[in-house]
Amino acid sequence: MAIWTRAVLVAGLVLLAAGCGTASRGTVTSGPAPHGKATSARAAAPATDLAHTSLLATSWLSDSRGWALATQRCAAGTCTRLARTTDAGRHWRVLPDPMAGIKVPAAECSAQPCVTQISFASPAVGYLYGSALLLITTDGGLTWHVQHGPQTEALTIAGGRVYRVTYTSTGCPGPCQPSLKVASPGSAKWRTLIGRLAEPGRSDSAEIVASGPDLMVAMYGSLAGPIPAQAVTYRSTDGGATWHQAADPCSGLGPGGPQQEEDLIGLTAAPGGFFAGLCAPHNITSTFVITSPDAGATWRRTGALPPNDQLGIVASASPATIAVASGMTGGNGRYTARLLVTTDGGKHWFTAATDTQRLTTNALDPATGSAPAWLGFESRLTGHWLADPHGIWTTTDGGRHWTRTAFP
Repeated sequence: MAIWTRAVLVAGLVLLAAGCGTASRGTVTSGPAPHGKATSARAAAPATDLAHTSLLATSWLSDSRGWALATQRCAAGTCTRLARTTDAGRHWRVLPDPMAGIKVPAAECSAQPCVTQISFASPAVGYLYGSALLLITTDGGLTWHVQHGPQTEALTIAGGRVYRVTYTSTGCPGPCQPSLKVASPGSAKWRTLIGRLAEPGRSDSAEIVASGPDLMVAMYGSLAGPIPAQAVTYRSTDGGATWHQAADPCSGLGPGGPQQEEDLIGLTAAPGGFFAGLCAPHNITSTFVITSPDAGATWRRTGALPPNDQLGIVASASPATIAVASGMTGGNGRYTARLLVTTDGGKHWFTAATDTQRLTTNALDPATGSAPAWLGFESRLTGHWLADPHGIWTTTDGGRHWTRTAFP
């Protein structure tokens, strides 16, 4: 199972560009709710194919087994699509459409949940989540069950548990009363670990990463506007039994010195209690990487800065191998996403891959105007990068070389 990193969309840099408004199609069926809990969910008949789909996110359990969340133009406008692969993305099987839409800033998803992320804990148990309700599958994505309650902002799976940060209301920055919860995979019974997480000024996103029993939660501030965007972090070294709150680990470590505000915008973990963070000054003129060999107790800046200003996501396969890439973007015109890698702990960085595309906003197909941003390692050798809506980049040699496979 891919337990090391799941890059999320960066606070203040995210521009979602996909439609909301999936309609029920074909014969619908109902599946048993997890652990006997009553839910209101249905599964629609799958689309006939994945032609002209636009990727949003992927989830990988191994080098070869994975799931993809995408959008596709349909009679209802833009519809949610799911697919899975067992041969590293060479072939994809279309799954039944979940009863969920895709969130955009102007969309209202009161009639059904909207999702932007997918994460699987096992071949059977998986999660769809985003800016509304949480959906759970216990049959590999054939049927999905809506779990009512607070919205899920961030979710990770580690050590046989599922951790999530929840908000009590939409429209964050809040106050939105964020909390940290845990459950067994597939269970609808969530236990609260931290009843009230801190909310940085204009907080609008969160992230959870894990390395064995070592966990970190980051509550990000918004980089938009003059308000300070320092993150608040929480760390646990005992599998979530106890937690300790800490300040933004980027503070004071940037090239601008203590007088310049430096904000955490991305977080990742690798085996052995290793953590890495992506930092940016408040005006986002440049970025730098920090690392911690002791589960977040102490941090230092890497010896060299990644040679790119507009980076937004970070992932790590080991203390030596760290990757950073462009953040999610949208709009019109020619755009090049970049993937930078170090294999010596940050002493030297090289451009491992670039993905050039033309974004064209289309009212009938909003997904054509956005480029996704997802980066993760499934092992020390294998990782994946999403940089454009129609392809998946893969490395099988620890980040040194990457190849693109068209989706689907």
